[in-house]
Amino acid sequence: MAYDFHHDHAFYLKFLSENARQSILPMAARHLRKPLDQCRVLELGCGEGGNLLPFAEAGAKCTGIDLNAHKIAEGNQIMAEWVAAGKMELFAENIFNPEIEARFTGQFDLIILKDVIEHIPDKDKALLQMRRFLNDEGLLFIGWPPWRMPFGGHQQIADSKIIRIFAWLHLLPKPWYVGVLKLAGEKKAALDELAEIHDYRVSIGLMNRLYKATGFRMVEEIHYLINPIYEYKFGLKTRRQWALIKAVPWFRDFLTTSCYYLLAKDKA
Repeated sequence: MAYDFHHDHAFYLKFLSENARQSILPMAARHLRKPLDQCRVLELGCGEGGNLLPFAEAGAKCTGIDLNAHKIAEGNQIMAEWVAAGKMELFAENIFNPEIEARFTGQFDLIILKDVIEHIPDKDKALLQMRRFLNDEGLLFIGWPPWRMPFGGHQQIADSKIIRIFAWLHLLPKPWYVGVLKLAGEKKAALDELAEIHDYRVSIGLMNRLYKATGFRMVEEIHYLINPIYEYKFGLKTRRQWALIKAVPWFRDFLTTSCYYLLAKDKA
């Protein structure tokens, strides 16, 4: 089961919600200026809404947006109870659609980007749009796997079971990497996604430069040696990164399986 979680849809959605409930929601709640039941929460790249479910359960009004219309349609069925209650709305849309921009500007207390930033080509443009959507006291949560960590290339989505467990394979030069994927018999959809992640990778250093350049400041930062979601995927206990490793730029990417950043608008 450990390496098949992305191919068991119901299980995957369940542990996304549980991980958000145990690790994302508490981090955000520590710093929000209002109780959750008075907050508006947006998730970019929401899929079927798994990360939003705990926030809806806590009383927040949740909005999810994703380019994948199929996932949004499934999400509206899965989350029908919360949609009917007015606690969740899911859209298949582009955040740069002028109508969406007009509707969302200044509206949100919290925006979530969980395992999404590494899929976005124009990261600075997306972060500036997120800043636009936040209200003055709003917070932006970003969680992602640093590029050089053992599975920073998202090999776990591969068709080949060998590729899924091949740590650091993604650090090969792209032509070599794609060549190995082809030799392993990867289907086009998985191969294209893995190659895209290679192009759009995000190191810790890059993320630090990006958030400062787009007008954010750090509120809270957590580096994980053992990603919280690994409790549900592999039964491993969550562990924060050792301070000594966290303090060493570049090298820390190899041994940090996830970073959680909570950012606020820099008003300086």
